[in-house]
Parts: sequence; structure tokens; C-alpha cells
Amino acid sequence: MRAADARWPDHRFSAATQPMHTHTILERVGLRPTYPRILALDFFRANPHDHFSAEQIYRLLNGDERNISLATVYRLLAQLVDVTLLSSAVFGESRMVYELNKGKPHDHIVCTECGQIEEFFDPEIEARQKAIAETHDFALTARQFVLFGVCPACRKAGA
Repeated sequence: MRAADARWPDHRFSAATQPMHTHTILERVGLRPTYPRILALDFFRANPHDHFSAEQIYRLLNGDERNISLATVYRLLAQLVDVTLLSSAVFGESRMVYELNKGKPHDHIVCTECGQIEEFFDPEIEARQKAIAETHDFALTARQFVLFGVCPACRKAGA
């Protein structure tokens, strides 16, 4: 089975909520459980609410001299996104971040001062995005809604 064909209906399968071993999760989506893939997926499973750039993952995974190249990190992140274990989003000018795909749609609000990222879900926004796609006769395959602003902590620090 090809990795791209290994989808679960309605995204009910999620690496965040399944008690399965990482090896099993990778095999179920058609990826060989290599050391870098296991390390990366375990890292995201341990940090299910955080967002990381490829460079941050590279530094964090190599913290104890594991010697995983940056090219390998980019490649494995793309593979994990392709099989829907991770999600990616672009915030601002080419700031790509990755997060564990928890199987539920959500949007983001990003602080333009400190870079803090908050997740939120609004059923009205979700319905409106679907309606817009239907109005334009698009079959919606992905969506991204990002708000930018200044978080309370940064506003307080700047006051």
C-alpha cells in the first residue's frame, strides 16, 4: 500500500490519540519505521499542542548528537505530512511550521511580536469556508485560516 493511500475515514485515526506504538503507526500509513521517523513522530506525540519549524526540529532532535541532517528532517517532515500524521501551515513570510495532526480542523492566531501560536475552532468560520468553496464549485481538499495580532503578554510588555 502506498503511503498516500493509507487514509482513515473522517481522520478518525490520529497519532495524537491512538495508544499505538510509533512503529505500528508508521507501518499503518505505509512508512518504514526508520530511526529518524520514529524520533520525529515521538517528539511530536510528546508535544501535541506545539508548532515547530524544520530548523527547530533539527536542533531539538540533534540535541544529544544524533547526527540527523537538516535535509533528512525536511524529507521526513514532508513524508509525515503526506501521510497526514503531521500538519503544516505557512505563517507570514515563508514561516512553515509543523504540528501533530490531531484529526480535527482548527485555525491559528499568531502573535506578530513573540511568534506565539494559539489554536482555535469556530464552527461559523468552518461553515463559511465550506460555503465559499461550494459557491466557487471547488472540491475543498485543504484549508488554512490564520489571524495575526499581538498577544496579551506582548501588549502588556509594550504598555
